Amino acid sequence: MGQNEWKQIYELYYKPMFLYALSLTNNVQDAEELLQETFVKAFLSYEHTGSLKTWLIKVLRNEFISMLRKRKKESLLGDEQPFLEKKSEDDAILEQIIREEERRNLFLAIQKLPIKQKVILMESVYFHLSDEEIAQEHCLTKENVRQIRSRAKKQLLQIIKEEL
Repeated sequence: MGQNEWKQIYELYYKPMFLYALSLTNNVQDAEELLQETFVKAFLSYEHTGSLKTWLIKVLRNEFISMLRKRKKESLLGDEQPFLEKKSEDDAILEQIIREEERRNLFLAIQKLPIKQKVILMESVYFHLSDEEIAQEHCLTKENVRQIRSRAKKQLLQIIKEEL
């Protein structure tokens, strides 16, 4: 792919990928770093086999896992606070981004879901992946994906009702 094509891909997928990274990291700076690594690795390694969107999601998820491992090692050495305990000073920026989104309440409620439900729901809602694509990525059956998403939706309704 040429440079212009990658620029178009970046512009097309930046916002949903950023929200996905933000939902995983809970930190604007870490989400941006994660996204940068994702697009660089995807640019260098994508081989035109399968869906580019699915590939980007997979690379982002793997980069997040690598980031967690790195942070865990650093925290064991005493260099830094554990990754998930860090609080972002950019909460105002996060709030602004979320306000711009039509699905603000849904996004906030998704944050409270267990990780597996969160990931499957985000891939379904924000990336519009089919059940089959999600099932392949997570080594699940389509029925299992539907069941997890159904439970996630029920739990989301419960979370939203409690907040109201």
